[in-house]
Amino acid sequence: MVLFSTVGNSSRDERLEGYLKAIANDDMTSLRLLYEETGAGVFSFALSMLKNREDAEDVLQDVYLSVHNSAHLYKPMGRPMEWLMTITRNQCLSKLRQRSKQKPLEREDTAVDYFDISDSDQRIALNEALKSLTDEERRIVTLHSAAGLKHREIGAVLDMPPSTVRTKYHRALKKLRKLLSEGGANDG
Repeated sequence: MVLFSTVGNSSRDERLEGYLKAIANDDMTSLRLLYEETGAGVFSFALSMLKNREDAEDVLQDVYLSVHNSAHLYKPMGRPMEWLMTITRNQCLSKLRQRSKQKPLEREDTAVDYFDISDSDQRIALNEALKSLTDEERRIVTLHSAAGLKHREIGAVLDMPPSTVRTKYHRALKKLRKLLSEGGANDG
């Protein structure tokens, strides 16, 4: 099981920028391809911010509608995921403002929904470990592991220096490894 890998290279960025250029020309196939390649990361980040599956699904739809409507505004700089996650963050903040005007939600979705893990014991262990992280640490881990953003891109999305992102990411990984190894020792 690989949870923490680095995804994102120049060919992926070029491909995503190509999709955005085509979407600006109303190419719906490119919108579908962009969604297929980035939707899991967008959803994971939205879920990490909103902690509610239904709200995250709403934001997911809103993000790609926004991409469709504003792809012509994207300036190719080799950072399409950063642009996409900034839209996601803004949609989440809007949803949170909306939610604060409504009654509080009673149900919180599990943190492990960010990762594709089918083994139920691993899901339970990872969920408990992720709950030990702060919201900020969980967002950083999610953006890096599930969405494939680099530390500088996460810094731009979360408005913090890349060195702070890197430190918080490594601190969160250390916590997760410790908790997961303790959980594994208790199982055996």
